[in-house]
Amino acid sequence: MTSTLISTKPLSRQIGIVQENVGVGGKVLQNTAVQLAGRGVSLALSFATSVLLARYLGRERMGEYGAIFAYLALFSFLATFSLEPILAREASRRRSEATQIFHTGMLIALSFGLAGAILATLFAPLFSFSGRLHWLVVVAALDMMLVPALRLPGIVFQVDMKQWFAVAIGLLRQVLWLVALVLLVLKHSAFTEVIIARTACGIIEGIICLKASYRPGFLSGARRLNWAEGKGLLRYSYPLALGSVAAGIFQRIDQLMLHKMTGDHALGPYVVAVQLTEQFGALPVMLIMSLAPVLSVTAGQEELFRHYLRVSFRFLMAVVFFVCAVITPITGPAIALLYGKEFLSSANLINVLIWSEAPLFLGVVVNHALIAKNLQRYIMIATAAGAIINISLNLVAIPRWGALGASWATVISYSVAAVFAYLIFPSSREFAWLGLRIALPPLLVAVAISVAMQHWQTSVAVKFFAAVSLYALGAWLTGTVRKSDTDQLKEVARRALKGFRSPSV
Repeated sequence: MTSTLISTKPLSRQIGIVQENVGVGGKVLQNTAVQLAGRGVSLALSFATSVLLARYLGRERMGEYGAIFAYLALFSFLATFSLEPILAREASRRRSEATQIFHTGMLIALSFGLAGAILATLFAPLFSFSGRLHWLVVVAALDMMLVPALRLPGIVFQVDMKQWFAVAIGLLRQVLWLVALVLLVLKHSAFTEVIIARTACGIIEGIICLKASYRPGFLSGARRLNWAEGKGLLRYSYPLALGSVAAGIFQRIDQLMLHKMTGDHALGPYVVAVQLTEQFGALPVMLIMSLAPVLSVTAGQEELFRHYLRVSFRFLMAVVFFVCAVITPITGPAIALLYGKEFLSSANLINVLIWSEAPLFLGVVVNHALIAKNLQRYIMIATAAGAIINISLNLVAIPRWGALGASWATVISYSVAAVFAYLIFPSSREFAWLGLRIALPPLLVAVAISVAMQHWQTSVAVKFFAAVSLYALGAWLTGTVRKSDTDQLKEVARRALKGFRSPSV
């Protein structure tokens, strides 16, 4: 099952929608296909980098590495002040003014990013970053706090539905980082040089993205700072930025608490587990980057708007619970083979953390639906609730269960922040409830398979293929995957391929 135009509607009605929106459907499919292909390459590069980094640094240094970037993530809301979805929305609606919109947004983000880098440097000693680690925080802050602003004009690739530019630039950075890491390992370089190399790769990516964005055909014309435009962007983005403060806390505070309460030796395996599970979190982001402009322009067309929401929920829930169902049998052997026995405890952490991806997938769609409807204030409230719950649970769980307790705290807090908190408010309840209804059947299938695989004594290969087969059968029986999906995919794929050949589509 794959396609951003799959829905629960009868085939004839779906095709009617497609015929009315051939250009949009084809472009969304093309962009999603490009991003999926790019994500496949990106996953391979990320896994290679993660394995090489962990084996080279070892548990202690890997813990320090994770702690540095987890700390900076607390200030990441200042890096762009959450302007990304607002810039995408405004540029989609006012494409002729996009150059001014992006230039204004970039300058605002650079100002906030500089402030964030200064604050991160000043407060670092309070989080046990002193001496050499304090200096490394300063270096890493250049990448984490200033480079994101340079990438903001690249949102034009999303607006124009030409995501292959963004995919290529992202992959280039990963290749540079992997090559740099290989050279560092061959030279037996110090930990300090690893942080410097990563920052250099980020700066190169930011410059390339900036130059590519301002090519003719994307952003052209005078680049002017428009104060009135800037005030409007800040007015729309500040609820998201405040929500990002809470998001940064509940997404990274667990690593800082482990760093402070248990030490970097215990943190190392947790960093590996987080890195691997977060790779799957890029999938909903890819889909929503293709769909966000569509949601923005169809926000006033309720039937079409809900059609795209159902499409997104169904596709993402089928994928995320497939991953949850099949990953348990292979984590232990895979970690031992790739990372070594030193990181074997990461396997149990992954088997818990992977379930946090389900509410994350749901939440990405809900959040963009709220942004399209200009209801982003609810995102701030939901993420604040998640942050409070995450800190409270970690204070109790980490002293008793260490990294495993932090993993369960992540699953619970993600579920609250991404889904359940939205059920409180009438304006957001309908989106969260729609997602939960679609998610329930594949959730039950995935849980049943995971429990069965843990108690079945057989080879890893047999378990894996059994899990894949059982999930496919369960998804078919519960209606998560339907014959109409396949028929619809063929219809839209035919039109999308025609669109590749015809510039007018």
